Parts: sequence; C-alpha cells; structure tokens
Amino acid sequence: MRTRALAGAAALLAVALSGCAGGAETDAAADVITTGPVPSVAALVPPEVRAKGVLTAVMSVGNAPVHYPAPDGSGNMLGFDPDLANVLGQTMDLPVRVVGVTFDQIVPGLQSGRYDISVSMMAITPERLKVLDFVEYFVSGTGLGTRAGNPKQITVATMCGRSVGVSNGSVQQAKYLPDMSRKCQASGRPPIDIRNFPDQQKGVLALVSGRIDAVFVDLPVLRYAAKNVPDIMVADSYDAGSSVGIGLAKGSPLTPAIEAALTELNRSGIYTRVLAKWAVEGNALHTFATRK
Repeated sequence: MRTRALAGAAALLAVALSGCAGGAETDAAADVITTGPVPSVAALVPPEVRAKGVLTAVMSVGNAPVHYPAPDGSGNMLGFDPDLANVLGQTMDLPVRVVGVTFDQIVPGLQSGRYDISVSMMAITPERLKVLDFVEYFVSGTGLGTRAGNPKQITVATMCGRSVGVSNGSVQQAKYLPDMSRKCQASGRPPIDIRNFPDQQKGVLALVSGRIDAVFVDLPVLRYAAKNVPDIMVADSYDAGSSVGIGLAKGSPLTPAIEAALTELNRSGIYTRVLAKWAVEGNALHTFATRK
C-alpha cells in the first residue's frame, strides 16, 4: 500500500512540475504578455548584440513555476523566467531565443559567448562574481523540503548524517551544503550525504519516492511543489529573501541595457503582470542593481 501511495504521489508531482497541474497557483495558458520597444533602452544594446539579430537567454530545466519544459515535448520553456526574458528582449527591440539546459552548462555557455544572458534564478555569490556580472531581478532563497509532517524532524541545523538532494551546478550543491557538511565533521558529527540530481524536479521526485531524506532547492520551486503535492512540505529555509540575478559574461557591454529594461518593465507594470501570471508576486524586486 505504501509503495502504491508513493508511486501515486510521484506521478502527481511529475504532472504538477511539468506545468499541467492547473489550479490557482499559476496559469501557464494565460494570454501571452507582450510589450513594445523602448527607444532609450534599445539604444543601450551593443552593436555586436544588435548585429546578431537575436538575444539568446539560457535557463535550467525542471524548476516549475520559474522555468520548465513545455509538456508537449516541443522543447519550449514555460514559466516566469522565459516570459520575463521575452519581454526584456521586446523592450530592447530584439527577438529572444530561450534555451533550456542543465544548470551546470550555464556559466561555461555565458563565458564562451554561446548565450547572451542567463535568466535562471542564479544566486549571486563571490565565486560567480569572479566570472560573471549580474543584474538583480527576483527575490529567492533556499528551502529545505521533507516528507509531509517532517517525520525525521530535519531542519537546516540538523542535516548532519542525512541524505539531502541538490541540483547539479546550484549554489546549494557548490557552496551551501559542502560548507555545512564540513561544519558537521568539525563538530564530530557525520557529514551530510549530498545527493546530486540533474535538476530540482528530479530531486523532489526522489524525496517523494523515499530515496532521500530531504531536498535543498530554490524556495519558490519548493513552495510550488508543496502546494501541488500533499506528500511534501517546506520544513525550513535558508538565506530567504536574498536576491538572484540575470547573469552575463564578465564585463559584458549588454549589462546596462538589461538593467534599464528591467527598470522600464517595472515602471510600465509588465514586470508585475509576469510575476502575477506565475503566482510569484511575493518575490518581486523594485530596484534592479548591477553587481560586478
């Protein structure tokens, strides 16, 4: 009976995180939100970007409701981030090509010039600031997800010895959990058993199926999953309220145009409409600082 219940929960979660769950949380089928060029913003686009004729925006996959593949198998990306990327391009008078990859491909792709910007909820860390510039655009943070009721009573402070899922290339994998695990060992406790997954959705599915004790993933993603699947919950949070950024190659001349475009989208109300479409209004920023 337990196996059947777990399978049912996993199936429900897969549907929910693929964007097919419906309900009041998000409305993927809502009218497409569009805007027009703003000459003062378009004038900031560097000639080399304008000459390419398209703005390529990259993001990771499997993180509803912020960015995830369309369930029809088309390869199109849905969510807050692709919608925001498209209106950013429209403000700059550029068509946008949205590309979904695993998170660990994003930084190398920006450095090589394969992608112009990342709109992928990237935490702004000292390590990333060595190789990327950022424009803040959203409030995020990390959530600790457990099975409903938190039967093992896991918190951020008590993850030592627990199996905890993270997504490849994330700040949780690269920094947060390794730092916490070292502190566990320094105090004589067992290290955190860090389990790596290609994306956050697969980590959450592993939690539902009982293969891990908890997940440590982006807070908006975890909250969305917990709303749609009764078998998991947000047990704790870490670094909640921190801003994430649109990433660009270090020294990119496109950075001023991105900051100006975000400011204009906020002024015009388009930014708020995109947030509302994906039920993440509580994660809004109102100033969009550049971080270098």
